Amino acid sequence: MDESVPKLSILISVYGQADKLKHCLSCIHKTLLGQIRYEVLIIDDASVDGTTHFIESLASTYRVFFNQQNKGFAKNNNFLARKAKGEYLCLLNSDAYVQGNWLFPMLDAFKQNLRVGLVGNVQKLHGSLMYDHAGVVFGPQGNPRHYGQGFLVKPGGQGARRWSAVTAACVVVKKETFLHFDGFDEVFVNGCEDVELCIRMSRKGLQHFVAHDSVIEHVKGASAGRKRHNQRNFEILMNKWSDSILTHESLQDQNLHAFTYIIYVLVRPHLINFGKFCLAVTILLGLRKLSGRCMQKKQGDTATYTV
Repeated sequence: MDESVPKLSILISVYGQADKLKHCLSCIHKTLLGQIRYEVLIIDDASVDGTTHFIESLASTYRVFFNQQNKGFAKNNNFLARKAKGEYLCLLNSDAYVQGNWLFPMLDAFKQNLRVGLVGNVQKLHGSLMYDHAGVVFGPQGNPRHYGQGFLVKPGGQGARRWSAVTAACVVVKKETFLHFDGFDEVFVNGCEDVELCIRMSRKGLQHFVAHDSVIEHVKGASAGRKRHNQRNFEILMNKWSDSILTHESLQDQNLHAFTYIIYVLVRPHLINFGKFCLAVTILLGLRKLSGRCMQKKQGDTATYTV
């Protein structure tokens, strides 16, 4: 085996926010230097501030690429994945700050489980005591939601746990698996591409995990316009997978979704939807269970993107 070939390729798509990218790279260096052979690939998505100049200065240490026009998360990571040399890919947001022993619990999940798709980790909101992600669960209308939002205690326990989907803000996948599935569907623009890939992989028998011993911090939504296409992305997701999600993920996740939704609105009461809150309570108390598409029709609300 060529000892110069990296085992891990870290892929970072950047749009502005050079200061966050600097901190992101510093955290990678601090946690991985001497621990594993790795490379970092960075693509500048036509930034309009000084980020491009900063990335140009990194060319001797990192593999850097530049877009002439903004292409978005899905296209950028698909491009970088094809350029990567590592056995494993780590897709990492430029505003996600790794810390401690974050990587190896994620890699261990591949050794401990068969037919692994994506492996994510637990994420805290940067500068906050609150957690934001310990897996993705699906609501009664098929809407994906981060499990653990608003929690003050680390959700999910220890070890690797299976989830319906995980966020790609920090995720590890085997390069050959990612390319076999043709990566992200590029119809999505900065949202739902990770969830859709998880669904697509699940339908082919792969499973997704969160390494709950890996905890990082995430600023979340730092890039300008990050959430501009959320509703459109969700509508595309449901047009492709609505029936399948409602009869699989929504049913298996109903208790987890109900619990995390209740915690979420207790922390942010101004965002409460009383109909959804009451449904969550009745599900959690065992007074009502979902039964596929009929629940969406009974609920009658317009589904929205909630991750």
